[in-house]
Amino acid sequence: MRKKAPRAQMPSGEGEAENRAQWAADGEGPEARLFTAAILAGDYVAARSVLHAALRNGLDHVYERIVAPALEEVGNRWYANRITVADEHLATAVAQTAVASVYPLIPWPAGGPRAVVGFVEPELHAFGARMVADLLALDGWQTTFAGGGISLACSLEDLRRSEVKVFAVSVTLVEHLPAARALIQRVREEVPRVKILAGGRAIAALPNAAQLLGADAVAASASLAVEIARAWR
Repeated sequence: MRKKAPRAQMPSGEGEAENRAQWAADGEGPEARLFTAAILAGDYVAARSVLHAALRNGLDHVYERIVAPALEEVGNRWYANRITVADEHLATAVAQTAVASVYPLIPWPAGGPRAVVGFVEPELHAFGARMVADLLALDGWQTTFAGGGISLACSLEDLRRSEVKVFAVSVTLVEHLPAARALIQRVREEVPRVKILAGGRAIAALPNAAQLLGADAVAASASLAVEIARAWR
């Protein structure tokens, strides 16, 4: 857990309405601002509408220009004591449900080489890894989203038995980097043929991240992860 300063009292009534208006004014672009405001307000219908309208520009646009910036903004607000942990959890849940609503609209390809995407324990931030898994699947990979814990352990066993070409691991918090390195080393020893890709917020600003973690490459975004994996097909 990140240690935080005592939380300031949240606004209510008219002040809360003004604060929500400011939320809508922040963000990277108009779609991200609208989506941020919707998920913070717990407004699933509005959040879904933003994503469905933007899907014409591709799932990578939805993820990297709308969802990722919105979740980054939510995390920043929580860390700055501007919202409660309950607000953060609600926003994340609404975002996940809105993303799930676009799945039936996507023409997912069948077949292709296999990839496993997961995150290290005790990491709880799974959204980034989920986006990488989805974009790989859209790019023609048979993708297994392993998550963490038992699911990841089962997928590592699957790596040993099958023709998996790529293993991707996400790390959001810096304190989980040692666990990521240990996981990557384990995969290296047990499945030397597989290519290993690392990503996530904790890795993005880390100099020489691939070398330090023992990965074949690192990716600063989900779309870049797809480009790197495409060269390993």
